[in-house]
Amino acid sequence: MTFARQFIAQNLFACLLVGFCIEAADVGVVAQNSDILSKRPIVMRTFDRDTNESTISALLVDPQSDEYRGMWVYSSDRPPPSVRFHSVEYKYSGSAPTRPQTVAFVFVPLEKYKSAPNFSITADSAVLQEGDTSLRELCCVKINGSSANPQHIVVTVPMETFDRITRADKVEFKLTSKRGKYSFKLNDYKRQCLLALVNTME
Repeated sequence: MTFARQFIAQNLFACLLVGFCIEAADVGVVAQNSDILSKRPIVMRTFDRDTNESTISALLVDPQSDEYRGMWVYSSDRPPPSVRFHSVEYKYSGSAPTRPQTVAFVFVPLEKYKSAPNFSITADSAVLQEGDTSLRELCCVKINGSSANPQHIVVTVPMETFDRITRADKVEFKLTSKRGKYSFKLNDYKRQCLLALVNTME
């Protein structure tokens, strides 16, 4: 990967992380209202008036970690990962909070996928769920003044599975595609993020 492409990719990850809070096109900004529900872990509520839908999201990258600081400083010996475990979220209709039926785990690839990877979730050595992910294109994101359309890889699970994930001691997500296999484990901070999201459901 060239320096320019790596630098752009790194800035994309950084924009998605802080911006979670992304600078969108004018029409997107007008259509949405956002509130920060928690600063650590970062939990955000966004209401989209166009779709009459609310999204509650928890960012899975610790702003005080080396991983987060690495998003802002280019290093040839620490290139950005091929896939990053980005956030966890749920949606409900309208602006009045409603307990969700599903929760989505969001991954951000460095290079876009043409076909969705497969996934599996293991908790305490037991497979909780496996199947196909879905791909989601973000519209009208601006990075350094230029428009871009980042991609999300989304793993959606029912609330029963999400509850088991929050109670398990060891949890591992695996993504598999022709590009390879990627593994992601929940650390203490990511567990805090899941619990912070659970607190918004009550």
